[in-house]
Amino acid sequence: MAQSGGKWQTDAADVAGGVGVLAAPARAGFCGTYRHSVDAKGRVAMPAALRRELPEGSFVARGPDHRLVVMTPDGLRAEVARFVRTAETPAQRRHFERIVRGGAYPVDLDDQGRLLLTSAQRQWAQIGDRAVFVGMGPGIEIAGEERWQAEATELDPDEYSRLHDLVHSNDEPGEIT
Repeated sequence: MAQSGGKWQTDAADVAGGVGVLAAPARAGFCGTYRHSVDAKGRVAMPAALRRELPEGSFVARGPDHRLVVMTPDGLRAEVARFVRTAETPAQRRHFERIVRGGAYPVDLDDQGRLLLTSAQRQWAQIGDRAVFVGMGPGIEIAGEERWQAEATELDPDEYSRLHDLVHSNDEPGEIT
């Protein structure tokens, strides 16, 4: 894993809009989709392209949409803080904190670059024999291959064009889309 340092930070905009994720200024972020086999012990190779940019001290935690998310220590703290801010009672605050922290485990890669996913994490993300790592710009998601494939087939070229046009409908004139 790459050394932790000044280039890595939690992007406040990303934290405000979703799970606490990784952010690196002046770079495109994590990209690509990678499929890897999961062995009987729950170990899966972290894709080299993602592993190179992953800061020391990162965590794998539960995420939305039956996904796991990889986040920095600052990202995890921000996620806990977001849950705590929304709590209406001290009991709810404790419950929220247990949900977030209780499902987060350090990214501890072995000498072969494999990540051990707990059985609870694999169940959460519906990961069987294969896992899909998806670079999501500032972060990484991990999902079961069957779930990923089912969702990926929902988007055909015409639907992508409609989505593209919707997203770019408010672009500045003259931008290439």
